[in-house]
Amino acid sequence: MYKQRQYRVGVHNKDLISFKIDHFESDLLICAEKNIESQAKQALVFYHQQVQEYVQKNPLFKHSLLPLPVDKKAPLIIQQMYKAAKKTKVGPMATVAGAIAQSVGQDLGKISPEIIVENGGDIFLSTKYPRKIGIFAGIGCVYNQLVFTLDPRQTPCGICASSGTFGHSLSLGNSNATIVIAETSVLADGFATAIGNLIKTDADLEKAIKMAKKQRSIRGLIAITSSKLMAYGDIKFDVLDNKT
Repeated sequence: MYKQRQYRVGVHNKDLISFKIDHFESDLLICAEKNIESQAKQALVFYHQQVQEYVQKNPLFKHSLLPLPVDKKAPLIIQQMYKAAKKTKVGPMATVAGAIAQSVGQDLGKISPEIIVENGGDIFLSTKYPRKIGIFAGIGCVYNQLVFTLDPRQTPCGICASSGTFGHSLSLGNSNATIVIAETSVLADGFATAIGNLIKTDADLEKAIKMAKKQRSIRGLIAITSSKLMAYGDIKFDVLDNKT
């Protein structure tokens, strides 16, 4: 049901404690100020169960590739997915990995203000210090050598990725990686899918940038094909080295 770990928008953090948790299809890498693995597991199980139970009762929610009317009686995480799908013009389940990362991250942020939750390439990030994010755009891609830095003033935020050339998630495009930085992870996930769907060839990268510029909730976009990269927003790139 959820995104399998297909590639990582890697977070470089040497000052935090890192641990992994999983539950059915969800596979999370979490970085925090202290070991809060038990609380993280509890939060993941709680939100996974809410989504799982809702999907079982509402199969259209699972299968629709278009937005659906918001169910105001649904759990908050489900309502957030409905609203993000409406804004990004994708099906609600296109936002599920970001929604899980965001919901778990917000809960854990009450215990550890410095928190990073990565869910199959989709990230919730709340930080006091600059963080370097590594890019993976397919095996052998030259752009894998790049990292970009997020200023703490840009957080909390979501950083989500979609690919049309590898991975298990549905994409109607052909980008190696479409990475969106947005005010929330659930929106970043929806926009990564929507913008990624636009990119069939290098010529479509301009369309992707134009789409991102129209959305106030998008803080940055990195769109990558096999031969070209275009970016929008306040994004500082560096070259990855052994010390990063």
